[in-house]
Amino acid sequence: MEYGVRNNEINDQFDKLFSSILKEQKNFMEVRGPQEGKEHLVEETLKAYNQERGKGIYFNYVSSGRGHGPFTELIDGSVKYDLIGGIGPNLLGHSHPIYIKSHLEAALGDSVMCGNLQPYPQAIELTNNLLSAVKESNLKHFWFTGSGSFANDLALKLVWQKKDPAYRVIAFKKAFAGRSVATQDITHNANYRQGMPKSLDVDHVPHFDQNNPEDSLKNTLAALEEVTAKHPNQHCAIMLEIIQGEGGFIFGPKEYYEEIFKWAKKKGLYIWIDEVQTFGRTRELFAFQTMGLDKYVDIVSVGKALQVCGVLYSEELNPKPGLIAGTFNGSVSALSTGSKLIKYLTEGNFYGDNGRIKELEDKFITKLTHLMKNSCKDKMTYVGGIGTMIAFEVGDSTTETVSKFVKALFNNGIVAFMAGKEPTRVRLLLPLAMTDEHIDDIISIIEKTILEEIN
Repeated sequence: MEYGVRNNEINDQFDKLFSSILKEQKNFMEVRGPQEGKEHLVEETLKAYNQERGKGIYFNYVSSGRGHGPFTELIDGSVKYDLIGGIGPNLLGHSHPIYIKSHLEAALGDSVMCGNLQPYPQAIELTNNLLSAVKESNLKHFWFTGSGSFANDLALKLVWQKKDPAYRVIAFKKAFAGRSVATQDITHNANYRQGMPKSLDVDHVPHFDQNNPEDSLKNTLAALEEVTAKHPNQHCAIMLEIIQGEGGFIFGPKEYYEEIFKWAKKKGLYIWIDEVQTFGRTRELFAFQTMGLDKYVDIVSVGKALQVCGVLYSEELNPKPGLIAGTFNGSVSALSTGSKLIKYLTEGNFYGDNGRIKELEDKFITKLTHLMKNSCKDKMTYVGGIGTMIAFEVGDSTTETVSKFVKALFNNGIVAFMAGKEPTRVRLLLPLAMTDEHIDDIISIIEKTILEEIN
């Protein structure tokens, strides 16, 4: 579908600008320290901002808007490997041609935001592409939301309406569903809701236990039976992340989820999957597809790498008029990016056992495991993950130790973050735009930082 203004002059300038931006962004292709005279610029810039927002930012980080592939530049001129991607959205890496083209195309139009009442072609194309990618499932509809938390709020409303008056939710320990008034109760970490009243009834059961895989299914099913016996006919859905992001990239085998889903179906519960962080990052477009669970899912929340957020749901969950609405679908550039990203990922060589994502997973886990068994022996205790979601443990795996390590890693040229608690893990969300040389350099920086910081 056509969008915005076009003529020969605009087309010519568009192509020139696209090429010029891409060429200029490619100047940022190696780790470096701050430029002379700018060593304190980030810290000084953040002083007032941290005061205004009431809380300090975890890193001394202000982006310059310049970078390429896995590299990002700060306003002090320093360049770092970005291995967290803004906590997920930046799957393709910095200044990817899809990002640049989508921004420029959006500038040809007459507005910034696209709404539900007055949709633009980009929203229609994204919806079509997304639903085309889940044809093996029962997911038939998609609705946009303003954030991942709001996507889970919407999912909750849909299952509530269909199961009225059964409003209890079954979720999993170490789950993260968001920080909205509703989702903060589904999120397992009680520290995220201090001083908050309880908004809904949630029963948390054990997820897959990496330290006791043999008994994990038995223990989960026993807990499920216990909570449903305690509250008969009061539950509407079972909600889970197939790969727990906040929990430290914890996941089980297909058989684990399949048995849980069979149990849920027998109980008449909807199966609600949170793919806000996992979308695009595992060995298929969705984690439930990676596990071959298409036929079980009823409702799926998405976000982050898609650039916009929303909910996929079955025909059975299509709500009555008036239950859902909203002003925004997203910005035109974000919608355009999301639409292109789906086609780029599904039509390219990214998924499957021989795809690029599995290749990145294997290389990182192999190289990190080599460190753990050799130069960093007794300083690393765990390496794991799936797809572009990689985690490892250092030292005693306490939050204090890992936080100190992550900040040292930042100073040495890598932006990473933490996940989980006891054990706390170093979390990496890898961009797809990486070469073998980048990987080797990253591993060297990680090794250097471990040897410097971990006793």
